[in-house]
Amino acid sequence: MERRLFYSILTGVLISFSFPPFKLGFLAYIALVPFFLLLHDASMKEAARWSYVTGLFVNIGTLYWINWVTIPGAVAAILVLPFYFVLFAVFYVFLRMRLGESKVFFVIPFLWTGIEYLRSLGVLGFPWTSLAYSQSYYLSLIQYVSFTSIFGVSFWVVCINVVLLMIFAYFKDGRRLTILIIVLILLFVLPWLYGRWVMPDDTTTDENIRIAVVQGNIDPFLKSDEDYWDENFEIYSDLSRQAAEHDIQLLIWPETAMPCYLRYTPQYHQRLKAFGEELDLPLITGAHDVTFLKTGNYRTFNSVFCLIPRRHGMQSYSKLHLVPFGERVPFTDIFPQFKRFLESFELGEGNFSPGDEMVTFHIPIKKNDEEPRYKYLKAPVVICFESLFPDLVRKFVIHDEAELLIIITNDAWFKRSSAPYHHAQASVFRAIENRISIARAANTGISMFVDPYGRTISSTPIFEPQYLVSDVPLNPRRSFFVRYGNVFSITISILNLIPLIWALFRKEQM
Repeated sequence: MERRLFYSILTGVLISFSFPPFKLGFLAYIALVPFFLLLHDASMKEAARWSYVTGLFVNIGTLYWINWVTIPGAVAAILVLPFYFVLFAVFYVFLRMRLGESKVFFVIPFLWTGIEYLRSLGVLGFPWTSLAYSQSYYLSLIQYVSFTSIFGVSFWVVCINVVLLMIFAYFKDGRRLTILIIVLILLFVLPWLYGRWVMPDDTTTDENIRIAVVQGNIDPFLKSDEDYWDENFEIYSDLSRQAAEHDIQLLIWPETAMPCYLRYTPQYHQRLKAFGEELDLPLITGAHDVTFLKTGNYRTFNSVFCLIPRRHGMQSYSKLHLVPFGERVPFTDIFPQFKRFLESFELGEGNFSPGDEMVTFHIPIKKNDEEPRYKYLKAPVVICFESLFPDLVRKFVIHDEAELLIIITNDAWFKRSSAPYHHAQASVFRAIENRISIARAANTGISMFVDPYGRTISSTPIFEPQYLVSDVPLNPRRSFFVRYGNVFSITISILNLIPLIWALFRKEQM
């Protein structure tokens, strides 16, 4: 028991410290070795028990910050998500018993990656702890995600763990040891060579635009107080006027920067419109929206609006993928009879409805030259939690041939935890996957600009009111992932069926 508890704690600690803000991604290369050793001679029952314990330590170390948003939500996430570890362990032990230890080594990366991909799907999808995010600071090693998405990096990290485990198992076998060491070296050299080959020294193009993102650093609890709305607006407008002095072409405010139902709050709608015309700039801002139904009910949305100077109306998009039990209790539309029961748990959830469609903003961008010419920039906006989902972001990019991806968020709820850094670093993967530049506006940080190769052009510290201005390249290239989708993850998931079917028809190994 003591040995397995030690292995569980060690895996939890190593995985937790491999994620941002700690630039210790190399810890992920050995983080799973203790977990695999734990499962080495475990029975099915022991594997299920100790994999759950391991998952608990991993989730406590990586998701503790949910407690600062909602205690019941944190307890639910930390207690439920370890079942993915159990799922892996049960399949692993079953395959080990049927195929033998030597063969099951080769199955591990496929099985782990398939379960990670499964964990990202559906309304309850939660890919926050994908092993790939531990590698976000190692840009030369992760450029191939433009083919595989983040799940290719998770597969790679697990392969490294497996090779190290095999080195440990076959340390006295000189021939096998030599082969394994060569494989280990190639696992690092090949992606590094590809990264150095594909990454240009400079991504500046003729199609650069100068963008400002504004970080108001507003307490989210003050936002809900209508008496504070005027001060909130003044903070954002003052920072924006300073940013406008740098000849910017687009101004971006973060999620719920306007903490009202903008379409139906005329004093702030008109004030914001007048402010955009004062600066003569297109302005993108997060706000709430509402739709009134014929039944007398209404639906509220977490939305983003685009206001164009001297244009009537506003372009808008409402968040499609809401945070489960944070912004909405899931399944209440499908099972209305359980609505009151599910909502009675009071997990700190909002009462938003998901949006109805994807939207790409078409934004007139003034050319910085002598003639007053315009270019229409095609830029979708994803809101907060949505930026963690590769498939969803890809759909936005291909929806109307996006030239720039905008992310707006309010990470103030996470306080000074690891979460704002981890969330920001997810933008690195979205940029590489889609080979697209990203402008990220966060209420309390981290606001940042990222180029199509994942390099941070500039960024802000957290919890400081700031604006950030940068020339952002518009890259017309389309990655394999954008063109063909998650071929890698789907293929990996299907390939898992081969050893499982094979194992079903074999007797248990002695």
